[in-house]
Amino acid sequence: MSYPALTAQSLRWLQQLQQRLNASGSERVSTRSKTVQQVLLWCIEHELVPGNSLNLPQFSFSLALLSDIARVQRQLKHACYLDAPEQHSRLDNATRSQQELKSVGLKPRQHRVLLKLNKPADISFGIAADIIDIDWQQLPLMQFDALLVVENLDCFYQLDAFTLQLPYQQPLIIYRGDSQYSSGCKALKAQWLKQNKPTLYFGDFDAKGVSIALNEGYSAMLLPELATLQQHASQSMLPVKQLGFIAGIKAKTVAVEFTPYQQVLCEQLKGLRQQNMQGMLLLYVAT
Repeated sequence: MSYPALTAQSLRWLQQLQQRLNASGSERVSTRSKTVQQVLLWCIEHELVPGNSLNLPQFSFSLALLSDIARVQRQLKHACYLDAPEQHSRLDNATRSQQELKSVGLKPRQHRVLLKLNKPADISFGIAADIIDIDWQQLPLMQFDALLVVENLDCFYQLDAFTLQLPYQQPLIIYRGDSQYSSGCKALKAQWLKQNKPTLYFGDFDAKGVSIALNEGYSAMLLPELATLQQHASQSMLPVKQLGFIAGIKAKTVAVEFTPYQQVLCEQLKGLRQQNMQGMLLLYVAT
């Protein structure tokens, strides 16, 4: 019975070993490791190493052996460690090998973001769409003058229900993300921050929301005027489970404009949910 194709864990181990061997040329490893045992069993099955290799306390791997491993993997249409399957989509991996590695490869939404268009675009069937799912790498980031990240999905879908006063001509507006879209948002924002352009956060005015705004590279929050916020904020909109964030927020040095908001949150322990900001003029408040 043929020994099965190498697992995702063994493929990653071979990738790391390859990097080390590029510098050292060879490396002796303990044969007690389960991963090493799996790789050696596979190599024995395909007559790449002597049959007694697992009986040795240590085995020496070389670049020549790794080259043979890659060659045989490709001949057998197994996933090849040199192809770095975790860096490609699962569709791309399927064209490289017949081996199914469900846990390996870019997730379908790994680079996807939900984007709100400034103007609805006509699509098929006479439908106009104002929100699209797109790979963020396709976006011409240089053409936008600010990034606005919206926290809650219901507010993102119904953003027109809010009165946003944005001092920008061409903002890029995306959903912050959940388990489906958070990785795309994170990657886009990391690239955006390299441009040193404004990054705005629109979410709940509570301990968690403010902590995100102050600790994740945002230059401002969208918030109601202070008097309006004080009128509508309440302790019931600051969840008890978030109180652990308060000390860190209070210790932060913030912009002068944000200081009174910081005091409302940290001293009065009042919050304001994003959904409750409907009908209020929402301003750019530097953090």
